[in-house]
Amino acid sequence: MAAAAQQHLSGGDSLILQEIRNGNQALSSKLDSKTAEINQSISGLKSMLDKLSSRVTEAEDCIGTAEDQLVDLDSPTLGQEHFTEPLIIERAHRAFGPRPSADQRPRPVLIRLLKCQDRDKILRIAAQRSRENKGPIKYDGKPVLFFPDLSASLVKRRKEYDRVKTELRSRDILFALLHPATLRITLPDGGRRFFQTPKEAATFLRETPAGPQRK
Repeated sequence: MAAAAQQHLSGGDSLILQEIRNGNQALSSKLDSKTAEINQSISGLKSMLDKLSSRVTEAEDCIGTAEDQLVDLDSPTLGQEHFTEPLIIERAHRAFGPRPSADQRPRPVLIRLLKCQDRDKILRIAAQRSRENKGPIKYDGKPVLFFPDLSASLVKRRKEYDRVKTELRSRDILFALLHPATLRITLPDGGRRFFQTPKEAATFLRETPAGPQRK
């Protein structure tokens, strides 16, 4: 009877040991799977980091060239008399993307100025010079266009004026869409009206008799 009991205990120990081995194997398999996932994530992060590092290097290479060109651009092109103090540029670089071919437009240059007053002055003078020249400003014989960097939401707000602007053109009414999204209308008597929304401008036009239409 003692021998049978001993055999029963030995069999139970074997089952426990087998369960432990199976558990260890399952745990080892899970660890191997997690390790493979972690290694794959690390590899992906390293690839992303390499790409970001390359873009930063490209931006740094462009900054020096862009800033050097801007130093020459403000004085002869926009008029040195308007800039008694040097412009303080926080950042300037070309837009990211492939280098255009000779028959394509050059990449835009993004400029961040320290003072928003300088930005507004540049845009105002550029618009004035374009009107005086009846065409775009030219630098080194090539046209240069100036635009404010607008957010997607602001672009949408400005686009909402399109229908009103079409009506104004058909009536030969002078107007300007000011920054950020204010419509200015110049009346025939020289007076000016300002509208903060397209609805306000549309209401004004409905209540204003239409003049001769464009042919």
